[in-house]
This record gives sequence, C-alpha cells and structure tokens, in this order.
Amino acid sequence: MSGGDLSEPVVFGPALEGLKKALGERFTPELREVLKREGINLDQVQVAYGLDTWLKAIRFIADAMGAEVPPTERYRHLGRTFIHGFVETPIGFAALTAGKVFGVKRTLMRMGRNFKTAGNYIDSEVADLGPQEMSIRTFVPDRFLPKMSQQSQLFVEYRQGVLQAVLDVLNVKGEVEIVRADLQRHDFTYRISWRS
Repeated sequence: MSGGDLSEPVVFGPALEGLKKALGERFTPELREVLKREGINLDQVQVAYGLDTWLKAIRFIADAMGAEVPPTERYRHLGRTFIHGFVETPIGFAALTAGKVFGVKRTLMRMGRNFKTAGNYIDSEVADLGPQEMSIRTFVPDRFLPKMSQQSQLFVEYRQGVLQAVLDVLNVKGEVEIVRADLQRHDFTYRISWRS
C-alpha cells in the first residue's frame, strides 16, 4: 500500500518498524521469508499497510514468539513486546520522552493520539476514575466496521499488552484489566490502575 488511500483501515509504517525492533534476535531469516511471502517486507517498511496485512504480521510474529503459549497470552505478550520495540524508533522514543515528562496520568489521557499514530482505524475515549485509575475505551469507527475481519480477540489481548507496557516503560507498577469486550463491534474497555 502506498499510504494514499485512508478510506481503508491502515496501520502506519512505524508500527511495523516497532514490531521489527521488538523481535530483535527472533527476527530470524525464516520469519523474514514467511513475512515476505505474505507481502510484509520489514527490511523496507512502507508508509502504511492494509489492516489485513497487519493482522497477518501479528499472527505470524506471535506464533514465532511462542506457539506453545495460548493465543490470548501470546497476543498480550506481543503487545507488551511491541511497545518495548516501538520506543526504540524515533517516533516511539519521542513519545516515551514526552510520557516521562507528562507522567502516567497525562500519558494515558493522550493514548487516543498515540493509537492514532499506529493506525487510522481506531478511536478511543479516556475517562479519569481517580488519582491513579483510568479507563480507556478503544473502538472502530462505524465507517470501518464492514471492513474489519473477525480477529477481534487478537485486538483485545494485544491492546491490553500495549497498555501494560506503557506502565512498564514509565516505570510504574499497575494493572490493566479488560472490563468490556464487544467482539462484534471491536469495542473494548480497559481499566488501568497504578501506584507510584
């Protein structure tokens, strides 16, 4: 995908670059070839990828990271690993630096913007639940719902891992709980609590 048609759900190149960084030594020549056969060349990251391409990449990479682990745990782990790789990219490093300046609460309040840097198909709402507690709802806008595959469960666990890793990279202890998951509408709510 050239990155010009944003009427389709897409994931932007830095997200794939973050996956590559997250893989480190696990980005084996074998995995590189499997991904290339599926149209994903992580050696030449494009501006944007169709959502189906992103889903293929997630599935192959999650399997490569631990096929013996149940899928929900695999995707959660991949979400966490992704953030640790993403902060090694220029955009991710800038986001991490800003997060350390803003602090946990303000960083989480900005997660909608952060999700938008990964793809155009996700919206979010953030609610402040107390001094060290928030909820984040992620959902797919109606215009993209007909184009979404049925891989919703992947998104639920993956985003839970992403949110947990945000706490990790900010050096705070906390929990990310899935409080609502509407798989049909790709609409998920997470409760995040932390302690200083």
